[in-house]
Amino acid sequence: MVSFINKNEIKNIEKFFYKNGWEPLPYQIESWKAYFNGENGIIQVPTGCGKTYAALMGPLSKLKDSTKPTGLSILLITPLKALSRDLKNAVHLASQFFNQEITVGIRNGDTSPYEKKMQILKPPNILITTPESLSLLLSNKESKKIFSNIFSIIIDEWHELMGSKRGNQCELSLSWLRGNKKDLQIWGMSATIGNITEAARAIVGTKGEIPTVISTNIQKEIEILSILPEEETTFPWSGHLGIRSYSLLLKVLDKNKSTLLFTNTRNQSERWYQCLKFCLPEMEDKISLHHGSLDKDERKIVEDGVKNGSIKWVVCTSSLDLGIDFQPVDQIVQIGSAKNLARLIQRAGRSAHRPGGKSKIIFMPTNSLELLEISAMRRIIKSGISESIRLPELSFDVLLQHLVSLACGPGFNPITEKEKIKDCWSYRNLNDKDWDWCIDFLEYGGKCLKAYPKYKKIEREKSKGDEHNFKYFVKDKSLIRMHKFNIGTITSDKFINVKYLKGKSLGNLEENFASKLKAGDTFYFAGKMLQFIKIRDMTLYVKKSSNKSSLIPAWVGGQMAISDLLSDNLRSELDICNNLENDDQYINKELISLLPILKKQKDLSDIPKKNQLLIEIYKTKELTSLFVFTLDGKFVNEGIAFLWALRFASKKQSTFSISANDFGFSLTTSENYDFSSIEKEFSYFIENRNLEEDLENAINFSELTKRRFKNIAQISGLVNQNNPTKTKSSSQLQISSSLFYDVFTRYEEGHLLIKQAHEEVKEYQLENKRITNSLERLSNLKIILNETKTPSPFAFPLLVERLKNTLSNESIEKRVDKLIKKYNS
Repeated sequence: MVSFINKNEIKNIEKFFYKNGWEPLPYQIESWKAYFNGENGIIQVPTGCGKTYAALMGPLSKLKDSTKPTGLSILLITPLKALSRDLKNAVHLASQFFNQEITVGIRNGDTSPYEKKMQILKPPNILITTPESLSLLLSNKESKKIFSNIFSIIIDEWHELMGSKRGNQCELSLSWLRGNKKDLQIWGMSATIGNITEAARAIVGTKGEIPTVISTNIQKEIEILSILPEEETTFPWSGHLGIRSYSLLLKVLDKNKSTLLFTNTRNQSERWYQCLKFCLPEMEDKISLHHGSLDKDERKIVEDGVKNGSIKWVVCTSSLDLGIDFQPVDQIVQIGSAKNLARLIQRAGRSAHRPGGKSKIIFMPTNSLELLEISAMRRIIKSGISESIRLPELSFDVLLQHLVSLACGPGFNPITEKEKIKDCWSYRNLNDKDWDWCIDFLEYGGKCLKAYPKYKKIEREKSKGDEHNFKYFVKDKSLIRMHKFNIGTITSDKFINVKYLKGKSLGNLEENFASKLKAGDTFYFAGKMLQFIKIRDMTLYVKKSSNKSSLIPAWVGGQMAISDLLSDNLRSELDICNNLENDDQYINKELISLLPILKKQKDLSDIPKKNQLLIEIYKTKELTSLFVFTLDGKFVNEGIAFLWALRFASKKQSTFSISANDFGFSLTTSENYDFSSIEKEFSYFIENRNLEEDLENAINFSELTKRRFKNIAQISGLVNQNNPTKTKSSSQLQISSSLFYDVFTRYEEGHLLIKQAHEEVKEYQLENKRITNSLERLSNLKIILNETKTPSPFAFPLLVERLKNTLSNESIEKRVDKLIKKYNS
């Protein structure tokens, strides 16, 4: 029941809406009522429907009543620094309507040291920050004082944080704040996800009341226009469309309309930007590039240019996926399959960024078979099904970092802090034995490092008059400084800065790419042709070049995994393709365009139904290849391919080359190998009994875990990539972490960080759970085994993948064109 006072508060909020020409939506009013009733929870509505004001106006109404507000009262956590400026503008507009004394600040990696210092001395009433910067605030000696007046926390785009260790980092900070402020209200904002109750629990904790979930029946219509090939093709392959067919895309785009062209990788965005600049010289000053490795000033210029209309087209990555409010954007392009439903919806939502708006997205496939993916996505959207996002559990490296942060700042009591941490969703299963191990590791260095003082990070400080009541602190000032330099190390690889020899910074790229450059080499980065001069102090110095080069940096993590939901619906889509000519109920433009490919596939082999597994064998004089089409995504297919290669080799010793994509995988050998035995012995190939052991034997598991451990060692503070005087190179970090890995493996059985490295490799690189589920699903399918005279259209992309990995003085395009002519003849 909402009180009379709260009804008046809601009326005041509505006045702000009416002044700006808006009408409050029912879910927004419901959110304000829930806040005034003292509830915590999550707001789940489509992109562009006013989530920010739904979450903000309740806390702001409470803050406005202060004649002169003092101290930090409202904290807004956002996943990206780029979102902060727009969020601040929205918050400032509302706060000034209520009370012009309310101050709003931003604190992230782009904030100047002076401004950060002033925020400690005189905190703003509302602070917008990132999980990393919040963790740094907790490591401040004055953190309890800084947060003494806080009564509300809002987490923006929670679905973006939830799927990574940054979500763990955010959870742990929230647990400390909840533990110190019992009346604290926390609300999250999220796009639609399948496991919303779990997402809400991760925000508000596991021990409190059931969180409130506020959603809406607002349905944002999404219109998808696919760019279809003009010529009929029967052999698709990666690269056949995409940039080679840029002219088809340009025909449907309006040069005068503001446009975001989304790519899945930074490398791809650089290539498309280069292509468009070359093809449209008249638009040179109106096309820009935006991705996370560009310098922050360059990104800000692009964002402002889109808003004021001086920049019309932006080639971008996920850096512009989220809540940056681009009202004037008219055209959205997705280049290549988004691989994930939530990502496609998020990007489509950049157009018509308002309630009730119709979002339009133009899909530019980079492979003909991606038309199947977009067709499947269209059906998923129509059905209203949402994808689930899982939070990593028991990330001990993040926990160790968090505990040291607290010890650098207000200190912590191990008994009370353990209870706060077990209130976190991802640490709810933390047991006493593992907790004691973490404390011992930080206090004494653990079993292996007890003899080295530098690894004894925390020390006990007893309370006066009570020797049993104590807190842990970091007392060594150099350790505190080192820790603060390394809090933001939840990253995939080591980056180095790129800078003109005499001039500004351009951004950063991965050290692995930079290490292969020689003086005088030219490469394309930040939309410019650059010549490499030298590397000094982890900075790569360049100058502009007029030479041409096809070399473009590639970043680790460039490949995206296809989601379980999309995999399942792709199999349904193929099921539909069996009867297209007889049943037009399900047909659409994408499937019509694919008819030549589908017909060729049926002529040469089969199109598998949902209860079937298609396996093909193709032989030449030199090679024998097995093609298996699971439609389980590239990473799962790659894991099964390694597993099957091991099991085939156990039957008859041979050497196999492996290719994998989202559709399936291939095993190729130079011998006349009899792959047909798969039909009779299928149960052996899909058994789960020794799955983990077989997978570890099939790949270099030790090397994978060592590489994974490097990142864990950085996050936990065991090795430091940054210090105030010098930055370590990636190779130095690898050597340091490898030494620890070998020592811990040999001398401390059950070391939690080694155990975590093993679990992460299994779950995220080998995808053991998905492989297990896939093998179980395959066990219930009927096998269709066909020997083909030529590779089928489904097999052809896998054949091309193998070609890419063989040396030749001919371009891959020429070799593929030769194959297509050969198989079409």
